[in-house]
Amino acid sequence: MSFFFVFLLLQINTIMHRILLSISFIISLGILSFSSCSYAKVKPSASAKNATNIVIAITKAHGSRGYRQYTKWIQHFDSSIVIYDLYGLSTDSINTILPTIDGLLVSGGPDVNPHLYHGDSLAFECETPDNYRDSIELQSIDYSYKHQLAILGICRGQQIINVYFGGSLYSNLPTQHPSNIIHRRKDTIAYHSIHIVPKTFLYALYSVDTAWVNSAHHQAIRRLGQGLIIDAYAPDNIIESISLKNQNYPNFFLGVQFHPEHLGFNNELANSIGKNFIGSAKIIHSSKEQ
Repeated sequence: MSFFFVFLLLQINTIMHRILLSISFIISLGILSFSSCSYAKVKPSASAKNATNIVIAITKAHGSRGYRQYTKWIQHFDSSIVIYDLYGLSTDSINTILPTIDGLLVSGGPDVNPHLYHGDSLAFECETPDNYRDSIELQSIDYSYKHQLAILGICRGQQIINVYFGGSLYSNLPTQHPSNIIHRRKDTIAYHSIHIVPKTFLYALYSVDTAWVNSAHHQAIRRLGQGLIIDAYAPDNIIESISLKNQNYPNFFLGVQFHPEHLGFNNELANSIGKNFIGSAKIIHSSKEQ
């Protein structure tokens, strides 16, 4: 089954889901307008591309404290950054927003539907997928990659980026890749070390070959997508970071299995990732103004 056929099916299957989400999103806009985080309106103005502030789209940034942390983390580096929360929007609205953004953050969340990576028989291993989320993220990744925007995938974000490039996932690590490394705990965050591969994109950002990271996932990359390389891996060989093999991509492109937004504002690894992601988005924004 081709990627585009699966993508079309997901668009059709999620029409009713988007209708329901649009109702909740209208309510959430009223709530967000009173928060301290500066979210952009659903429909950007015609001059948004030339605005002073850079614009970052997050595929989901509301619904829980964990989701809201993405915005807090990004705006910790620059409080003037405009955030678009894509979750709950229609395809047409997202198509209007994407040309105005400078960077895309693909956030964590529920399991990617195994149908997208030909894992149909493994569906029983998965928790409830969000087909609407899969659809808008593939749409956003496709646009951002083709237009060479700054791209950062976190946890599920790394996984669906890998799927976009034709890779596959472990649907459930405890049964498909058992090891003595705990990647997810029920009541608290797990932690483990990672090895960062020298001469990779992540190594260039951090300049250290080992790090201690958090972990909250039961799925992970199994077969690496075409055109991607491994930047870091856990002691049990689970892939912890990916980047592009093509060194000609001019801007930031990184996936990480861990959560830098929860490592703390003083964490050097998280700061290296966040500052460089935003720095790349600023360069993109400046080029639009010329």
